[in-house]
Amino acid sequence: MNVPNNFRTVALRRIALVLAVFLVVSCSPYIGFGVVAWSIPDHGLYAGDVVPVYIQSNIGKVYVIGAGPERAERIEVPLWQIRLYKSRSRANKAAALIETYRYTYASARIDGLPIRAKPENTARQIYRLRLDETIRIVHKGTGAPVIAGNAPLEGDWYQVLTNDGTSGWCFSYNLTLYDERDETPITDTEDEGADKFLALLFSSTWYPDHYRTMLNKNRIDIDRIQPQWGFFPGEESSVARIASAAGVKTFPYTEIIKTSEQAYRFDGTTLTAEIRRGNSLVVQYTDDRGMPDVFYFSTLDVTPDELVEMEKARRQDILDSIRTAGPRFVSGNYGVLQFLEKNRFLWSGYQLLTPSIIPAGAGGSGIAELRCFLSDDIADRYTGVLTFRFESTASRVNFLYDLSPSGLKLEQIDNANIKDSLVITRNLNPTVIFLTPEAAQPDGGF
Repeated sequence: MNVPNNFRTVALRRIALVLAVFLVVSCSPYIGFGVVAWSIPDHGLYAGDVVPVYIQSNIGKVYVIGAGPERAERIEVPLWQIRLYKSRSRANKAAALIETYRYTYASARIDGLPIRAKPENTARQIYRLRLDETIRIVHKGTGAPVIAGNAPLEGDWYQVLTNDGTSGWCFSYNLTLYDERDETPITDTEDEGADKFLALLFSSTWYPDHYRTMLNKNRIDIDRIQPQWGFFPGEESSVARIASAAGVKTFPYTEIIKTSEQAYRFDGTTLTAEIRRGNSLVVQYTDDRGMPDVFYFSTLDVTPDELVEMEKARRQDILDSIRTAGPRFVSGNYGVLQFLEKNRFLWSGYQLLTPSIIPAGAGGSGIAELRCFLSDDIADRYTGVLTFRFESTASRVNFLYDLSPSGLKLEQIDNANIKDSLVITRNLNPTVIFLTPEAAQPDGGF
C-alpha cells in the first residue's frame, strides 16, 4: 500500500519529537526533588527545604542531594532524611504541608516515653524514647485523651520523627518543644549556690495531678480524693514515698543527685523526680519487671479536705435548689417524686420504669446524690446528673436532669455511658420523664 509523502513526513516528525523528549529526560541530572525531613544545619538545610536529588543508592541507603548556595554542593544523606517526589511542584506542595512545624523539635523529659502507631494511649508502641532524646515535630493531630490517675493529662498528640527515621505519634505532656533556630540558652541569674528547685521539691506539698485537673475543669470527684495521697521526698527521713489508690511505695535513698537543671535522682534507688513549670512534678521509677512507672503531681492553693468541703457545699446548694423548686414533682405516667430534707427522696407510682430502669424491689425511698458530671457535648442540653440511691437494694439509678420553671426533666443514662464519673454519651433510645411541680399541676400529670 502506498503511503502519501505528507503523512510519512508528519509521522517522522512526531517520532523525532518523542525521541528528543526522551533524550532530554534521560540526560536530566536529577531523579527527582526531595523534601528534607530532618534538618542538616551544617549544610544550611532545614526540615521542609526542597532540594534536587541526583542519585539513590539502595545499597548504601543514601541519597545524593544538592546543598549549599544554589544547591551546587553534593552531599550524601540517609534515605529516611529525604522524602522523594518526581517533580519540584509535588515536592513544594509536600513542603507546604509541614511549614507550621518545620523548625519544631522536642526532647523527652522521661526515659521510656513511647511513640505509638496511632494517636491513642492504647495503640501499639513502635519506639521508646530515651531521656533527653530529640525528635522532630511533624504536625499536631487529634487523638484520644491520655488518662493518668483517672483524669486526662494536659497536652496534645503530635506526629513525630526520630533520628533513625521512625515515624509515629507521641503525647506532648512529657515533651519539651523548642524552635531549633532559637539558640538562646536558659540562664539563672539568681544565686548559683542555692538550689531553688531542690528547695521547692522539699518545701512543696505534692498532690496527685488529677486533683488540679478536676479543680480546673470544675469536676471534683470526691471519691478520688484522699488527703494522704501524694509524693513525699523525705527530707529528714531519707525515705521517699509515693502514696496513691494502689497503695504506698517507699524508696530509701542515700542522697539526692542533681541530674539537670530541675531534675534529680534519689541515689540507691531507681527513683527520679523532675520539676516542671506550673508547679508540676513528674516522678518515675523502674518496677520489678524493668518497666518504668510514671506518676504526676502538682501543688494546690487549697488542701484536699478543703476541696472536698467546697464540692460538698456546691452539691448541697444544687440539691437544695431542686427541693425548693418542688419539693413534689408529679407525672401522670411515672408517679410522684418528692425531695425531702437531708437529701432524701420518696418516689411512688414509677411502675412503668420497673424493671428496665429501676430494679424490682428497689422500694420507694432513698438518697438523692450528685456523683457524676456532664461532658462538654451534653452540657448544653442538661444541667447535671441526678443519682437516686434506693435503700431497699442499695442500687443507684442515674438520670440526666434539667430544672426549669416548668418542671424537672429526667433522662435515664446507662452506667456503660459513664466513665470515671463523666457521662460520655447519651443512651441511644433513652427514656425521658417530665415531672411538674405539684402546685403547677392542675390535672394530675401529662
